[in-house]
Amino acid sequence: VSGLDLGLSSLSVPTTLSTGTTTPVTGIVTNTGLDTIQSFDVSWTIGSSVYNTNVSGLSIPSLGTYNFSHPDLLEINTSGMYSLEVSIGNVNGQPADSNATNDNISADITVAEYGTISSGGFSRDYIYYHASSASSSCPLVMVFHGYSGNAQDIMDYSAFNALAEEYGFAVCYPQGTEDSFNTTFWNVGYDFQSGETVNDVAFVNELIDTLSSQNSLSDENIFSTGMSNGGDFSYMLACESSETFKGIAPVAGMMLQHIIDTCNQVREVSIFEIHGTNDNVTPMAGDPTNIDGWGAYPSIPNTMDYWVTRYGLTTTTSSTLPDIDPADGSNVYSDKYTETGSCSQVWLYTVNGGGHDWPGAYGNMDISASREAWLFFDQLCVNPLQMIEFEKDSNRQLLRIVDLLGREIPYKNGTIMLYQYSDGSVEKKFVLD
Repeated sequence: VSGLDLGLSSLSVPTTLSTGTTTPVTGIVTNTGLDTIQSFDVSWTIGSSVYNTNVSGLSIPSLGTYNFSHPDLLEINTSGMYSLEVSIGNVNGQPADSNATNDNISADITVAEYGTISSGGFSRDYIYYHASSASSSCPLVMVFHGYSGNAQDIMDYSAFNALAEEYGFAVCYPQGTEDSFNTTFWNVGYDFQSGETVNDVAFVNELIDTLSSQNSLSDENIFSTGMSNGGDFSYMLACESSETFKGIAPVAGMMLQHIIDTCNQVREVSIFEIHGTNDNVTPMAGDPTNIDGWGAYPSIPNTMDYWVTRYGLTTTTSSTLPDIDPADGSNVYSDKYTETGSCSQVWLYTVNGGGHDWPGAYGNMDISASREAWLFFDQLCVNPLQMIEFEKDSNRQLLRIVDLLGREIPYKNGTIMLYQYSDGSVEKKFVLD
């Protein structure tokens, strides 16, 4: 053992911070040498900023410890991932001690915005993370927690912040309100919540407008995913806010029959469902007669068929994904529905043996639901065809009917047709008589 050796043993800082908040940088040093430690310097850095202080008037014996707290508080005002570097030196006034390998510790800190907006007479909370790697006009992914869940938990287990850094996008975790049972929820119209009046669709649209006004976000690349109730809500957004969302990726979600019956889209929204065959909360077989009390909803395959038919998709690609973790007792089967010339896609990942889970966080570990959702969003093209135009010339005339390749064709039942009108508008039609 050397005579003079002070080691930085541990560092105590939060792994997650809210923008604009302050926190002390604290830690423990240990005298691993023989000489009594009387003073040392401790500094911390983030980026190019360096904060140094001297700690003196000490008497740390050999193998003794000392808890320090740096006087300069840590404050970060922009969301992102940061590396905090802490180091010690100038021990007993010496330029170096006998062991430099124990003089430094680094910690990764995620900084997010914990915000609040007013919507519909309610104070609504959210967590927003804008990746440090994001370029201007970056995509935005909205992530909705499940029934009884919260924004912090789904941020933690979905690990979307790390994905956002990897691929350069922003992610927001809105917080639901409490229903009459004092349970957090998204108001999709469950049968047992018929008296609830909170308008979550309006809240989400107002939140997106707020985030867009404060950050450089894409207007076209906005997506939704969510767990269970959050997945159910994503289906509602696909119908009631289709002008905003380009794609949704519900996990263990379902589409209530009343949402299907009233679905009124402005444009097509691509759909990707991840669902376990052993889901005992939202059964794969559905609940068309409302036995469970949530409300009637079709089976997951029938829900996918609804979207496939609605969008006129005719090409199917199926495969079994690699069983990376045989110990999880499940594997994933993929069905993808597309159409040449159309940007709209419908995907279903069936987790054979999977439960009411978020794959990659718990349950099936062959895939990461979060990564698969983002990769689905990222490969979508922009669909230039609106299902319903915002404004139409009442005197417009039909000029021609063409197929997806632009060839003029006669009306044909069961075929995707593009109606071109004299006012420049186009309608996509798929009719089954």
